[in-house]
Order: sequence, then structure tokens, then C-alpha cells
Amino acid sequence: MRLHPPALAVLSAAALCAVMPSGARAAAPPADHVVLAVEGGPAYRLDADVTGGGIAVTDTVGDYAVNRIRGTATLPGGAALTVGISRGPLGLGGSLSFEDRGADVRITAVVAGGVTARGDGTVAWRGTALVRSGGGTALRNVALTVEDRRPDPGDHAIRITHAGQARNAILRLPDDYDGTPRPVLFHFPGLVETPWMAELFGRMADYAQKHGFIMITPEHHGIAWQEVGSQHDVPPDPDVDDPGFVDRLQDILVSRFNADPRRLYASGMSNGGYFTSKMACENGRFAAFAPVAGQLDDPATCRPGRHIPIILIHGDADPVVDYAEAPVSAAFWARNNSCAPTTTDTTLPDLDPADGTTVVRSAYDGCPSDGPVTLLRIRGGGHNWPGGIPFLGPLLGGTTHDIDANAAIWTFVSTHRLP
Repeated sequence: MRLHPPALAVLSAAALCAVMPSGARAAAPPADHVVLAVEGGPAYRLDADVTGGGIAVTDTVGDYAVNRIRGTATLPGGAALTVGISRGPLGLGGSLSFEDRGADVRITAVVAGGVTARGDGTVAWRGTALVRSGGGTALRNVALTVEDRRPDPGDHAIRITHAGQARNAILRLPDDYDGTPRPVLFHFPGLVETPWMAELFGRMADYAQKHGFIMITPEHHGIAWQEVGSQHDVPPDPDVDDPGFVDRLQDILVSRFNADPRRLYASGMSNGGYFTSKMACENGRFAAFAPVAGQLDDPATCRPGRHIPIILIHGDADPVVDYAEAPVSAAFWARNNSCAPTTTDTTLPDLDPADGTTVVRSAYDGCPSDGPVTLLRIRGGGHNWPGGIPFLGPLLGGTTHDIDANAAIWTFVSTHRLP
């Protein structure tokens, strides 16, 4: 990441998106960057890329705010910066130390406030530090900025303004993330569901963390994604533009996090499942789709112009979204993909007889390799994430443990990529 003192201009989120045009290939990310300045005389300033190690900036899922700035960065000339800052009851605090032996400069500081952060991995601190230089020691004003241009494993927030609205998303970089191109799964939360709720009840980010792909969960504006499901009856807000927001996020994933633009995938639950289906109709940058408990509700308006690899998951005892939508939607996608109208049906092993559910997999016959269509019918399943923690307990019906939706989705979508 690049650090800038407050007086310097910084790259805006909009400019960051403009760096990489839609569909462009990802390149290896640059190194983190540090700017450190001691104010007053004798002045000292360092403005350089990190040559070894790095400073990791991670965020929280709940409020999209920075919660940790830590690491040791080696800089040109043998200089080194160590930062240990984390969020506590009084905000961001901790310590930092810096040494540049060639310039005979040593800096130590207790950080208690004065930290600012943006949604692009840039953090800055301005405060008083103990500076040793030229045989003397004094308290001096110091400004430090770090830009995490090579993000590290963990949670990262994206905060941008799109169509006049503040929009947010959270993503998890896997444990083995090293800056090389990775596939990305977008997960769209349901009605009134926030990203942290989706993670709590579904644990999809935890699955991604262990299986080497990037997981991003955008936040809808208001209580739902626009123009899908029941939102069809609500006049769209021209200042929201959900499809455009997703396109912006795709740009950011490719440009900042080095996502593989050929391996972007979409999933969603309930209202998010409807929106996933909308993206299958409209967004040509996703390679495969997995709507759960919310399927394509208006096939007459869907003209994707290509084959759509898709797996649909739905419980036939869903009290919120009628299961009858699922086979109708699956049949539409089969026709779109030039599949046969018949299916091969398989009852999966009943791994948890106590949950009162079983799962039937219906795979459409004769589908092309770039357009398979699969429907997972959860017999006795309600409006909950398969294999997850039931939202509102049993009030929304049964939760199957015969399949893990995270594994089923990733196993399906990860085999596809755009040409």
C-alpha cells in the first residue's frame, strides 16, 4: 500500500477503478509504499516502495473500519519500519518504530489516535515521536502514510461512492494469498441481511479462506437489491444502480486485488439469489452462478446472449420463497443453454437423518460444457443456508446438513472460466 502525508494527493476510489478497464487482464500487484516525514529542522523524508516484508492493513466485517495495521517493512538503503497498531476501546492505538542507519535517523512513537484510513488500504498517522538524529534526541512532529498496494490475507473493506450513494463491501483474502491472480466469489446477501450476517450464518468467507479463493460480500443499499423479487413492485431509485455498483467492484477486484477476470463468480441467498439471477441475465463478466432460495422471477426479460453455467439450490418447504420458482427457472436456463428438457436425478446420501431433509440433484441432460444446469432440491428444506446456522432458528423451516452449500457452490462454479 502507498503511504502519503496528509498534504499529498491520494488516489481516489474512482480513479482506482479507472486504472483497469472492464475485462482487462490482471497484472502482478506492486509493492507496498511508505512515505515518512519528520517536520521542522533538520528535516527528514523517505518516499519509497517496500523492498521486503510489508505492512498489513485489515478491516472489520461489521463496520468496514480498519482494525489492524501491523508488520515490518524493509525499505531502500536498509531502512526498516515496524508498525503495531490495532483497534481498542479508545480507537486505533499502538506503537511504531523506524530506523535509517544510513541517514542516522531513529524514530519511536506511541500511537494513541491521529490515525486516518480510507477504503482503499491507505492509512496515515500524524503525531509526536521521539526522533534521534545527528547525536541529538527531541520530540518532533512526524507524518506517516502507508498504502497497502499488495493486500495481505484477512478481511478488507471497500468503501466507494457510486451513483451518489456510499456503498460498501467486505472481502476475505485466503490464508495463502500472495498477490498472484485468484478466482473470486461474489455473495449477495438477502433481504435486510448485512455482510456480517451472511458470514455469521453461512460461513462462506471461512470456506474461501481455507480453499484459496477471494470472497466478496457487497452490501445492498437499504434493505434489498433493487428490481428483483418483491422489489419489482417498488419504483427503482435512480441514485442506487446496483448493477453498476457490481461492475465497479469487479474493476476494483481486478485492479487492486489482482483477481483473475476470467474467474469471477456470483452467488446469493433469497433476495440476493434473485439478484444473482439478474446478474446472470445482464453481467457478462461472471463465469458461473449459484442462486440459493431465490431464482429467476421474470424469464421474459432475461436475454443473456450466451450459455450460463448455473446451479440452483432451493428447499421445497421454503415458507418465504415458493419452491415452484426453482424448476421453472432451471428449465429456462436449460433452454437458454440448448440442453435437453430431461434431467438425470440422483438422491444424495442422507448424512444427517435427524435434520428431516434429503437432497435430490437434477442435472439437465445434453448441456454443453460451457452451460451445465443443475438443480439441488432440498426435500423438507426451509429458507436457510444449507449446512449453515439457521437464521431465526426453526421459524424459517428446516436446515439441511446433507450438503454444505459453500462446497456445492464452489465445486460447481470453479470449473468454469470465461473465454
